[in-house]
Amino acid sequence: MPWEDVKDILRPEEGLVHMGVMRVDTSKCDKCELCMQNCPFRCWTKDEEGYPILKEKYACFSCYNCKVACPNDAVIIVDSYHVDDGFWKTEPHPLPAKMPLEPKDADGNPTEWNEIEKIVINRRSVRNFKDKPVPEPLIQRVLEAGRFAPSAGNCQPWKFIVITDKALIEEIDKVTSNILAMMYNAYIDDKAVKNLVPMVEGPPRSVAGVDPRVILGGMGSITENEDAEPSLYAPAVILLIADERSIGSPQINIGICGQNMNLVANSLGIKACWNGFIAAGINFHPPFRKKFGIKQPWTCITSMCLGYPKFKQEGIVPREFRPVAWFREGAEEPEIQE
Repeated sequence: MPWEDVKDILRPEEGLVHMGVMRVDTSKCDKCELCMQNCPFRCWTKDEEGYPILKEKYACFSCYNCKVACPNDAVIIVDSYHVDDGFWKTEPHPLPAKMPLEPKDADGNPTEWNEIEKIVINRRSVRNFKDKPVPEPLIQRVLEAGRFAPSAGNCQPWKFIVITDKALIEEIDKVTSNILAMMYNAYIDDKAVKNLVPMVEGPPRSVAGVDPRVILGGMGSITENEDAEPSLYAPAVILLIADERSIGSPQINIGICGQNMNLVANSLGIKACWNGFIAAGINFHPPFRKKFGIKQPWTCITSMCLGYPKFKQEGIVPREFRPVAWFREGAEEPEIQE
């Protein structure tokens, strides 16, 4: 594929990609630094007075993990991540960030969130874990939640590999970090980036690995920060392996399965984080595929890091809101909910 055909994907025009912008209300901030610790991409540093400020160069995609960790509600959203134009354009841009709409009962009257809703809305990806093992009986319950997930055609195209051996997790981290560094360094190099062209050929979903948020944020933070490891120093990692022949797609089935596992982990007091980078380390390193017995048509779709949280990392934050089209009985045109 010619470079000009994919240039818009691998080299978004300068000035079109806008990272999220956050700031701290110094009248509320007690300099606890939890916002800095809970930022997955290490966007924050400290000013001369010790207050958190965004670095001169950073990659924020508006996850608001910094905001949810703050005990004093001192973190303020100034602007959300958005792309003005080109292949990665966000529509509309910037997408409005809204808190959950108020719950109502079947008659339209105000009511309270039920327990399932509370778990779903408060769940956040946790990336800061205690150095404390997760008991195997609890891991087993998480696995059972995945095993009993629905799947297309009841094909149940999954199997799980649980890793609690610290030395093995460290080995996976090392290999994965090297793979991510090669990708990131190629992406930021004007000449080497053309070697990534084969990655974006094929279906639209094949470009997901070169989204600016993945490359500049995720891969960049791991490559440029010595204390950042793909496994997040989690005491337990579960590999989610899927049969590529699965009905629908392996990604959809594993997504359903993994979300069951994620929510049950949270209900047990364990916290979890989806982790696609480790899957790259497994799939692109033949010795790992051999060690874990992953043979075609099976592949590692993603992984889940489990552990006990170091500090509070869950809670409600705004989410992007796209207009919803309602086609109601008797209406000639849809009503757009904004």
